[in-house]
Amino acid sequence: MKHRILECLHDFSIPSESNSKNELFLQLEKELKLSPEILHKRARRTLKEILHNYAFFDISTIDKFNHRLIKTFAKDLKIPQNFEVVLDTELLLTEGVDRLIGNAKVDDQITDILIAFALEKIDESKSWNIAYDLGKVGAMLFNENHSPYLEGLKSKDLRSFLALQSQLLKTTALLKKELVTTAQNVLQLMEDAGLEQSDFKAGYFPKFMKQVIKDPSSLDFTAKWKQEFGNEALYNKSTPQNKKAGIDGLMLRFTALFSAIKQQYGRLSFLKNIYQNIVPITILNALQKEINTLLEERDQLPISAFNTLISEHIKDQPAPFIYERLGEKYKHYFIDEFQDTSLMQWSNLVPLISHALQSEDLQGNRGSLFLVGDAKQAIYRWRGGRSEQFLNLIGDQESLFGMPPKTATLGTNYRSYEEIVSFNNDFFTSTVPHLNNELYQDLFIKGNKQLHTNQKGGLVSIRFLEDPEGTKDLSYCEEVLRIIDELRKKQVPYRDICVLFRTKKQGVKVAEHLLGNKIPVISSESLLLQNNASVNFLVNLLKLSNFPSDLNIQYELLSFLSPPVNKHSFISQNLEKLPVLLASDFNFDLSVFNKRSVYDGLEYAIERFRLCADSNAYISCFLDEVLDIEQTLDTSIATFLTQWDKKKSSLSIPAPDNVNAVQLMTIHKAKGLEFPMVIFPFANTYIYQDRDPKIWVPAEDESLEGFKNVLVSKKKEMIMYHEQARVLYEEEQQKMELDAFNLLYVVLTRSIQGLFIVSEMDLTSKGEHKPAYFSGLFIHFLKEQGRWDPNTYRYDFGELIFTGRSTSTEVPHVSMPFIYTNKFDSRLSISTRAGELWGSSREVAISQGTLLHYGMSLILSPEDVAPTVSLLLETGAISANEESRYLERFNKITTHPALAGYFKAGLIIKNEQPLITKNGVILRPDRIVFDEMKVTILDYKTGKEYSSHNEQIDTYGQTMRSMGYTVENKILVYIDDKIKPVFI
Repeated sequence: MKHRILECLHDFSIPSESNSKNELFLQLEKELKLSPEILHKRARRTLKEILHNYAFFDISTIDKFNHRLIKTFAKDLKIPQNFEVVLDTELLLTEGVDRLIGNAKVDDQITDILIAFALEKIDESKSWNIAYDLGKVGAMLFNENHSPYLEGLKSKDLRSFLALQSQLLKTTALLKKELVTTAQNVLQLMEDAGLEQSDFKAGYFPKFMKQVIKDPSSLDFTAKWKQEFGNEALYNKSTPQNKKAGIDGLMLRFTALFSAIKQQYGRLSFLKNIYQNIVPITILNALQKEINTLLEERDQLPISAFNTLISEHIKDQPAPFIYERLGEKYKHYFIDEFQDTSLMQWSNLVPLISHALQSEDLQGNRGSLFLVGDAKQAIYRWRGGRSEQFLNLIGDQESLFGMPPKTATLGTNYRSYEEIVSFNNDFFTSTVPHLNNELYQDLFIKGNKQLHTNQKGGLVSIRFLEDPEGTKDLSYCEEVLRIIDELRKKQVPYRDICVLFRTKKQGVKVAEHLLGNKIPVISSESLLLQNNASVNFLVNLLKLSNFPSDLNIQYELLSFLSPPVNKHSFISQNLEKLPVLLASDFNFDLSVFNKRSVYDGLEYAIERFRLCADSNAYISCFLDEVLDIEQTLDTSIATFLTQWDKKKSSLSIPAPDNVNAVQLMTIHKAKGLEFPMVIFPFANTYIYQDRDPKIWVPAEDESLEGFKNVLVSKKKEMIMYHEQARVLYEEEQQKMELDAFNLLYVVLTRSIQGLFIVSEMDLTSKGEHKPAYFSGLFIHFLKEQGRWDPNTYRYDFGELIFTGRSTSTEVPHVSMPFIYTNKFDSRLSISTRAGELWGSSREVAISQGTLLHYGMSLILSPEDVAPTVSLLLETGAISANEESRYLERFNKITTHPALAGYFKAGLIIKNEQPLITKNGVILRPDRIVFDEMKVTILDYKTGKEYSSHNEQIDTYGQTMRSMGYTVENKILVYIDDKIKPVFI
C-alpha cells in the first residue's frame, strides 16, 4: 500500500500527458479546484514531506497496530515479551477440547457432565461424540461478538450451572404436564357440550388437542387457522346450527385455553432450547483453563485476544502515556474498510483518536480522522464487523468527539464499464423491497446511483441452467467451462478470468472439472499440500515408521514408486517386502530414516528418491511446516502426523503472481480486488442460510434466576419465547438479509468488463420465483425489466468487446533449486578445540591462516608482538603450547631484513582498513604503510604461491593510485617455516 501511495504521488508530481487522462488526478483537480500546475507542486511537496518523515508514515492493519501496542505493554499485562501470535485458533481449540476430554477423571463433576451429555445425545439419536459440540461452543471464546456475554458467566461456578440444569428439567417436565392438562380441559369442554371431531372444520382443533396430549414437546403453530385463532369460526357452513351455537358459546373459553397452550409451549420451547445449549456452556470455563494452559506452555497469544486485552487493560490509560510507550505519536488517522471494524476495535482506538483531534501542537494545529467504507460491502459480521456503526455515522446519528461528522459520497465507479455499473444500479434498486429494514433499504437506494467513467460498453450475462441431464453441480461446472471457451474465442487470456463462489466445496468442484478439461487454474484449494503426490509419499513414509506392517500404507508407497507399465504386478510382488525394495532399488535404509528427526529424515528420503531434481514448491512448503512444528512442539513422528491430520486441509503453497491461469477464489477473499472477467456460478444462495446459529437472549423466566442472558439456538419459534426474544430474532433475520445482499453486491461489483451470473430456475409448484433465494432476486429483476420468459435461459445486457486491459502481465519464472543440508555427510566433522569455542576471537582463530592474519592486524611495530601473543593466549585463540611458536613467527616477520623498515615505530600504519573502488567494491589490504603521499602495501599469505596473489595486490595498488597516492612497493609476504617477501 505504501508503494502504491508513493508511486501515485510521484506520478502526480511530474507534469505528463498521462495525468490529463488519469481519473483520480482529474477528480482531485475538480474537488480541490486547483490547476494542474499547483497540483503537481503539492504532490511534490507531500511526497518530499513523507520521505523526510518516513518513520511517521505508517500503514498497517488494526491487528498489527494492536500487536505493537500489546508488545509494548507486555510486562504490564504479565505476558511473555516475545510471545507468538496464534492465527489458527481452530487448531488451538481442538487441542484444548482434546485435553479437556483426555484429562477426565473418575468421580469428577466435569467428567459426570460430559458422560451425561453424551448419553443425552444418544437418547436423541445424535452422535455421542461430544467433541464436535464442545468445539462449536468453544469457538465463542475467540469471537468478539460473544465476549460481553461470556464475561458475565465467568463468575458462575459448576454448582450454579448444575442447579440451572436441574431447575430446567423440573420446569420442563411440569410444563409438559400443564400442556396435557390444558388440552384435556379443551377436550372435556367439547365432550360436555356434546361436540364431536366432525363438528369442527376438517377436525383441526380437536386433532391438535389430541396431538398436544400425545407429544406436548413438539407442536407446530404455523398453520393459518392457528395464527388467526379466535378471528374465524371453527366450523363449516354445513355444520348443524345447534353445534354452531355450542362452539360459539365456548369460543371465549377455547380462545383462552388455546392462548394458554401457545404461551406454555413457548415457555417450554425456550427452556428446552436453553437446556440443549447449557451443557457446553457449563464447561466453558474449564475449557478456557485448558486453552490458557496451552498458551502459557508455548508462550502464545491468540490474535482474537488482542482487542479484549487492550479494552481491559490499556484503553483507559492516558493517550500521551500510550504514545510515549509506543515511541511514536500519530496526529492524523485514516481508516479504510471501516464497515468491517468491530465495536471493540473502534472503542479501543477512540482514546487515541480523540486525543489527536482535541489536542493542539505548538502551531495550534489539530489532528484529523478520515473514515472510508462502504456498508454495502460489510460481509464480516460473523467476525465482529459492525456496519451499523458506519451507517449511524452516515445518517448523522452519532456525533464523534463532540464534532458533527462531515460525510461525502463517492458518486463515480472508477472500476467497471458502463453496462456493469448500470446493471448494478438497476438490479439493487429493483430488489430493495426484499429488505425488511428501512435503514438497509435506504442504504441501497442511495448507493444505487453510481456514475460511470468514460469506459463505455461491457457485458452482464445472466444464465439459468437448462434441465440438467446429470447432477446440478456438474451442470454449473459445464456452464463455467462454456463461458471460458466463449471468452477464449474473444482472445481473453486465462489470467483475466476469475470464478467466484460462496463455499470452498463449490470451488473444489469447479477446479476439478476445469483441470479435467485442460484449463489451467490457480486457487488455494488446487494448491493444497495434501493434493501433491510427492508430499503424500513423504507422509506415508512417516506413517510406515509408526505402522510398518500396515498394508494400506505399503500399497500407497508402492503405487507412487511403481512404473507406468505393469503397475499392479509391481505392487503385488513387493507388498510385504517393501523395506527390501527400498534398500536395493533406492539405497533407502528405513532404520536410518527412523532414527532421525522428522525434518532430517525427510531430507534423507527426498535425496534418496530424487523427489526434487530441480525445484518443488510443494515439498519446500511442506518442509517449512515440518520445521515449524519441530520448533514449537517436538521432533517426533507421532507429533507431526497428529498436527498434519489437523492442518492438512488448510495448508497450501502461496499462489504465484502473474500466472496465465483462471483464478478461483471465494467471495470473501475477492473483496477489494478486481478482475476483467468474473464468473459467478452456484448463484442460488438461500438468503437466510446459517449453520446452527446461536443468539444470546435475556433470561426472562423465573426458572433462570441468577442469569442475565442465556444462549439459545436461533429458531423461528423464538417469536413465541418473549417480546425481547422476538425482537432479537427479527433483527437477526434482517441482518442476514443485509449480509446476503452485501455478499451479492461484492461479487457483482468485482468485474471490469464482463460479468457472468449462472443461476437456476428455482420456481415453486405454481411457477413463481422464490424471493428468499438469489435466483428469485434475479428473476424478480428480469420481470421488472419486462424481459422474463420461463423458456429463455440467457439474458445479456450490453456487448463484450475485449479491450485487452489486463490486471497483470506475465513475467518469466526463475526456478530455485532445492538445496540439501547434508548434515550427515562424512565430510563434516566437529571441531573440539577449546580455543575455537571461546569469546570474540572464535571467528578469527578457526585456522592457522586466519589466526596469523588476526595477530598481524594487531601489530604495528615489534614492541606489539608480545602483548598480541598474550592476548591470543588469554582469549583462547591459541593454547599455552603454541605461545612460543607464535612469538617466534611474529618476530621473524617484524624483524626480517627486507621488512623491518616497514615495522618501525612512529610510521603511519593502516592494518586491514577497507578501500572502496570507483565501482563500489570493498577491498581490505593486510597492511598499508604511509610516507606522506607514498605508500607501501603488504599482504600476508600462508599457503603456496599463486599468480592470483599478484593480481590481488595489483588491484590494491591501482585503487591507491586512483586515490592520488604513489605506490612505492607492493610486497607479498609468504609465511611458513621461513619468511619469504616477494616484491611485485
